[in-house]
Amino acid sequence: MKRVLFALIVTVSAVAIAVPGAWGVRGLNRINSAMPMGFNQICFNLMTSYWTAETTFLNYQYHSHNTGQDYLFPEVSNKEHLFRGLFSIGYGAWDYIDVGFRLTYYSNLYQRGLYEERSTGQWEEFNALSDYGAMIKGGYNPLPGELADVLWAGAAAWAEMSPSDSNFVQCRDEQDGTWFTGQPMSQLRYPYASNGDGFGFDLIATGDFGYWVPMVPIRAHLNMGFASYSQQFDYWDFRASETETGWDFSDSTFVNLTVKDNVLSYGFGLEVPTPSADILFEYKGYSFLDRTGESLSYLSPGIRFKTASGMFIDITYDMIGGEFDPLYHDLGHGLYQDSTVVVTEADRAARAPLPIPGAYDWGISFNMGFSGDLVQTTDQGPRLGTLNGTVTDSLTGRPVFATITFPGVPVSNVTSDAQTGFFVVHVPAGELPVTVVAPGYRHSSTVLSMSRNATQSIDFRLAPNLGAVSGAVRDGQGRAVAGASVTIGSTSPVTVTTNAAGVYSASVEAGTWPVTAQAGGYLTDNQNVTLAPNATTTLNFTMRDALQEGQVMSFDNIYFDSGSANIKPESYPVLDSVAILLRDNPSARIQIAGHTDSDGSTASNQSLSERRAQSVHQYLVSKGIAGSRMTSIGYGEDRPVVANDSAANKARNRRIEFTVLSI
Repeated sequence: MKRVLFALIVTVSAVAIAVPGAWGVRGLNRINSAMPMGFNQICFNLMTSYWTAETTFLNYQYHSHNTGQDYLFPEVSNKEHLFRGLFSIGYGAWDYIDVGFRLTYYSNLYQRGLYEERSTGQWEEFNALSDYGAMIKGGYNPLPGELADVLWAGAAAWAEMSPSDSNFVQCRDEQDGTWFTGQPMSQLRYPYASNGDGFGFDLIATGDFGYWVPMVPIRAHLNMGFASYSQQFDYWDFRASETETGWDFSDSTFVNLTVKDNVLSYGFGLEVPTPSADILFEYKGYSFLDRTGESLSYLSPGIRFKTASGMFIDITYDMIGGEFDPLYHDLGHGLYQDSTVVVTEADRAARAPLPIPGAYDWGISFNMGFSGDLVQTTDQGPRLGTLNGTVTDSLTGRPVFATITFPGVPVSNVTSDAQTGFFVVHVPAGELPVTVVAPGYRHSSTVLSMSRNATQSIDFRLAPNLGAVSGAVRDGQGRAVAGASVTIGSTSPVTVTTNAAGVYSASVEAGTWPVTAQAGGYLTDNQNVTLAPNATTTLNFTMRDALQEGQVMSFDNIYFDSGSANIKPESYPVLDSVAILLRDNPSARIQIAGHTDSDGSTASNQSLSERRAQSVHQYLVSKGIAGSRMTSIGYGEDRPVVANDSAANKARNRRIEFTVLSI
């Protein structure tokens, strides 16, 4: 029963459907995938998007024609709302060729801030069918054999046109018109319903990294493209001046303007499938080659819900990058207000709106649709079959978490369950190559013949890739450390013990693994090792001494200038070794004690011992040891280790001792 239930869950989550992007072909939102949908696949996609931005005017001066008075408002905020509706259809015309069609509708609203004595309206809006277009996209897998599904390369070409009646400037309320001097005008980020006519092409690459990283089956897409847009503007421009009773219009002129933009686009996207949904992330940038420094970008995380029936729902959030300057979206109207300035077509074209929706504050998109086989008109039925089975270890029979791939076939990879080894996936009918990969195991491949509406089961028993590691464990003096524990942390960790010569050896799965060596009285040592199948790798360890609480280390070869606390240079190597030992034991705290011989007065010897201990403290701090880990003290001549009855004994009594206070 548990296996049947798991099969149902995996069927829902692992079904390979070709979910479309904005153009109706396989992809995310703005990013296309190089993988084709597959012959006879069809997608229907309905996308709704909303973007908004707010523009604030400070110290806004307004003249009321009703009262004849001037008003000064500290702040007036206007908001822009752009709604887009997009319907697209995609079809797999061949195993490697997709075609897509789309219609786009825009509704643009400008919301003026309300303030006292305002005689004009608050809202200005227009909406219209923006454009219709088509795309053709091809994709193929350039790598042979079992790597055929790892990388896809492709290209797409597209063209779009706009209805003629939405190419014109639209001014709704005359009192609120877009061209009024001194007013917070509706110089919008996307001021018209159409972006004009356009065409372009894209180069596309898709990599399925689940082949190498089965536990994180990420699919990545890279897009690079070029587009050319042509916008047509036919409108009357005029000079407007404010009088006591209203507006005076003069010097009207008809403008017939064609604006061309060449645009370089670039972007990448990531898909991370999970059992319940796909996590999406995409970045798309545009550089406007005919406008100095003009660029636009969208950073869009999202989530995609899919079902076995082919239904899908996407939710995407847009973080939008780009600067918006209202002066460069008024088609030169601001320049025309100065009667001494001759406004050329080039001036107006430089201030034309961008052909792509502009730098809004943020946006969100909701996308839903269906992807599946085109409805059959014969009795052949759908061109799909169901493949299921298990993946296990050939030596132990245990379940293996593996990735099941289909080289050269546009079917998404699936993974087996780590607890049961079970997998299930819908695949196209016909000859079907299958390759199973898992870390630490040899690949297993076969070719199946799948019939329509058939269910076929196949079990894969993967042989583990074994490598060997051996080496010696020695202490800082080069002596063998017997009985040390060495653990190789593979998917099935292996622990061995060194012999009397300090030597160990072990056989584990091929791959890169952490190795840990432990022994009493020594610090634990960690290294990484990369093991190749059927090969032996040597990995040696040098164990560092571990400090113990109460331990006393005494040095009579730390030298100072006579009667001084200045450390002589020949003492530096000894003190450096102490610093290394403290770095190896980062939690240890020590006491530094200074001792002298009996020459000189008791008071002077006491002071000298304290100063020498402090000098050692300062030296160790200069080597990166925290001062809070060390205390210093001087004992003068009070604690000799031998009698002060000879020069040799006095030299032994002039010493520095380190006592471990805690570990």
